Amino acid sequence: MTTASISPTRAIFACSLCGLTTLHPLTNDRGDVFCCPSCREVSALLEESPAKPAVLTNEASAENVTLNLGGMWCSSCAWLVSEQLKRTKGVVNAEVSFIQGQANITFDSSITNYQSLKKRVKSLGYKATLPNEKPYDEEEVFFTRLLIGGVMVLHDMIVGTGIYIREIFHLATPASQPLVDFFQVMMLVTSIPVLTLLGLPILRAGFASLLRGQPNIHTLITIGAFSAFGLSVRNLITGSGGLYFDTATMLIFLVSIGRWLEMQAHASSNKAVAKLLEQIPDKATLVTGECDKTINASDLKPGMRVRVKPGERFPVDGLIALGEGDVDESLLTGEPKPVTHRDGDAVQAGTISLDGSFEVITTAVGESTTAGKISRLLHEALWNRSPLERMADKFSAWMTPIALALAAIAFLIWNYFDGAEKGLLVALSVLLIACPCALGLATPLTLWLSLGRAAESGVILRSTAALEHLAKVSKIFFDKTGTLSQLPMKVQGVISDQLSVSSGQFLQVVASIENESEHPVAKAIVEYARAQNIELIKPTSFKALPALGVIGALPNSQLVTPNSQPATFNLQLANQIAIGSSRLMSSQGLTMPQNISQQAEAWKEAGQVVVYAGWDGKVVGLIGLGETIRSEVFDVMRQLQSRGLELGVLTGDEARAGTRWEKTLGIPVHAALSPDEKMQYLAENAAMVGDGINDGPALAAAAVGLAMNHGTDVARTAADIVLMRDDLRVVPWLLDLSREAMKRVRQNLGWAVIYNLVGVGLAMAGLLQPVMSALAMVISSVFVTANAMKMNKFPLLDEEKN
Repeated sequence: MTTASISPTRAIFACSLCGLTTLHPLTNDRGDVFCCPSCREVSALLEESPAKPAVLTNEASAENVTLNLGGMWCSSCAWLVSEQLKRTKGVVNAEVSFIQGQANITFDSSITNYQSLKKRVKSLGYKATLPNEKPYDEEEVFFTRLLIGGVMVLHDMIVGTGIYIREIFHLATPASQPLVDFFQVMMLVTSIPVLTLLGLPILRAGFASLLRGQPNIHTLITIGAFSAFGLSVRNLITGSGGLYFDTATMLIFLVSIGRWLEMQAHASSNKAVAKLLEQIPDKATLVTGECDKTINASDLKPGMRVRVKPGERFPVDGLIALGEGDVDESLLTGEPKPVTHRDGDAVQAGTISLDGSFEVITTAVGESTTAGKISRLLHEALWNRSPLERMADKFSAWMTPIALALAAIAFLIWNYFDGAEKGLLVALSVLLIACPCALGLATPLTLWLSLGRAAESGVILRSTAALEHLAKVSKIFFDKTGTLSQLPMKVQGVISDQLSVSSGQFLQVVASIENESEHPVAKAIVEYARAQNIELIKPTSFKALPALGVIGALPNSQLVTPNSQPATFNLQLANQIAIGSSRLMSSQGLTMPQNISQQAEAWKEAGQVVVYAGWDGKVVGLIGLGETIRSEVFDVMRQLQSRGLELGVLTGDEARAGTRWEKTLGIPVHAALSPDEKMQYLAENAAMVGDGINDGPALAAAAVGLAMNHGTDVARTAADIVLMRDDLRVVPWLLDLSREAMKRVRQNLGWAVIYNLVGVGLAMAGLLQPVMSALAMVISSVFVTANAMKMNKFPLLDEEKN
């Protein structure tokens, strides 16, 4: 079990089976951690036949094949196929990707072959095709089966309706009986394709879950439909009793329609993940010394140079070596406004060059790109189930055995009063009406669609639970630097008090240390130093102190600045250089010269951010940086306050700066706070918005942490939500999205509960026929699905602004 601690009270666990992370793990009897019930079940199945590693006896007979797979519904399916393939004789290694829908297999061709491996996958109930074969289109095949089944069901319903009318209106005559017998046999014949094409997959799933001791909705449907079919066959042979072929086939057909709707909704909820991967080009133009070559993007390595022409998508993450132009980054940020990029700027895979031709030095390829990491986060979010989802799952799990028990009671009662046939029909109606299909769809579908909607507006949720928690927050706190202030900051002044150190040499020392930091202040200092053509030195040590600054050391080398002679001093390796706030200077025991103190006060009065730097027992100099408030801040504050939220700012800046910001913003500003002190303000229902760099403890401690992404690794932040676009207006929009999602979840859960209570009562009273129960079940699922699908119409951030 792998655990990554993110705060004193929260930890991320890695699934023992598939490796996905989760904040809410499930465990088995041995204490192994799993991200979902499916992984726990698959793990139990795999333990029944321990893997025996294959040994390749002849290197010459080693072959590799990639199979395209179909029928996999989750990552647990992928792991099941992978582990069973590894247990196949002759297989050396097998890797299965759920996202790509492929299995990459290395095997000994002297023992097995392509066809045998293909048959092995099919024996597990999944589809497999070779690279030269047409891939299995699961949705198309299912829809074709549904059409064929629909024709057969229509036949059964027309014939059955005619027979019922004949009996109800007493139109039966001896002369018409042979025709009725013929049509009854035809109903048997046409019901068989329906049970074969649409019923067998349900039968297989229901039987498997029953064998594992965990009956589910497939078990209920299997018992109901095949019982009706068996009773009808028995009555047809004996010539007594009613025939219910139309009931059995209509039941299977209606359930299959519900399954089709679920497939479409699930595909819609996964489009945010698929969209990112699909937009990364498969091919790239490699720039070489001789000529440009077109190669597979997967063959690129960091350091290679690629060419991107106007209208093309960037195939890699990288730095622009040559070129200038506008880039459409809406795929990642949701921001439709193009961004101008030039030499030295970073670009991401999947974004589009609108009008410029670029040469890009590759830094990341495939799943290592920003788009790949976001896709991974979104995929993990689908499996990090929220508390509401887990509650609904538990309720659904209890509903199945309860439904079986109620059906048994109904059968016994009605069998006693009105015979076995009536008892069986009532029991079947109870089973169908009690199927917790709508309950199982109510919560996850709404949250998945909301997650995708957020991704389209440049918001990456690391779990669906973040939506649930955000909808409950009553307070929102903001970090100041990089969150409320506009980046980049600009250096306004540099002074040094030490006679043997010029301002340029002092800047070289500070910038060399700060070059190791990701803080916005550090980036501004480094950018200013490079603009002055100052050469930076690689530190021998570096440590970041959240809310205070950094300390580090430089090697024994003479400092040289442009247009100057070598300095007369050296920084010894043992000396610690402290850079940051005045509190850091005090904690390091550095004395503050009078003129340095006076200059710092003057800069603070002017509204600048002051960075102190010192070594050898004293503060050596200052750097003043100017910061401006974001243009959208006041509008965002007004929107959040109108939604009934209590607002505040938590900052490590000195109290005087905090007072000035409080007067400007009109909300409480808590200044001069250490990381631990910030955490004290983050009560149970408080959210924190920070830059994701120096606010890790506060973001992790808050009920919901929202991190502004300033080019940092999106997978590394401790926040629950990553804001890919540099716009605070996304915060009130996201709050509205979360509240709307939770409203729809409550509506769906309320409907599902009322439907089950009323429906079961009517069914046990014998007031619902099995077909009507099946129809009610489908209508309930359609209602829940349609209500959840309304999240697709929730206006995106730019639509809302317009």
